[in-house]
Amino acid sequence: MQLQELYLPILIPLWIIFIGIALVIIGYTDKKASFTYAGWSALMTSGLVSLYYNLFQIDLSHFAGNSASRETAGILITTGWLNVAGAILALLSLLFFRFKIKRYFLLAVLTILFSAIQFFQYYSLIQKPK
Repeated sequence: MQLQELYLPILIPLWIIFIGIALVIIGYTDKKASFTYAGWSALMTSGLVSLYYNLFQIDLSHFAGNSASRETAGILITTGWLNVAGAILALLSLLFFRFKIKRYFLLAVLTILFSAIQFFQYYSLIQKPK
């Protein structure tokens, strides 16, 4: 297994996180609830995609000979589990938004910051030297 086979597990969550963050920010600034719902849903979807890749697609035993690929796959698995945690935060933010709970803004900001960190972690995996 080569590094090229890790591009989809990196790129799909990367772009879904980007779209989710953009939709949440647009929904908040334009006061459009539908964009906010779509943004939180996108962030939850990126967590589900990461969960799928972690459970069913990425197997470290295929990277026995290539240490760079093995290291990248290990970092990708860790980043994927963090993305699943981000999806749980997005679910909580969506519930806080839906039921208009008082601390929604604080949780939303923390979730967006956590998702932005995840975005840059995925982006750094693409930029790793081959």
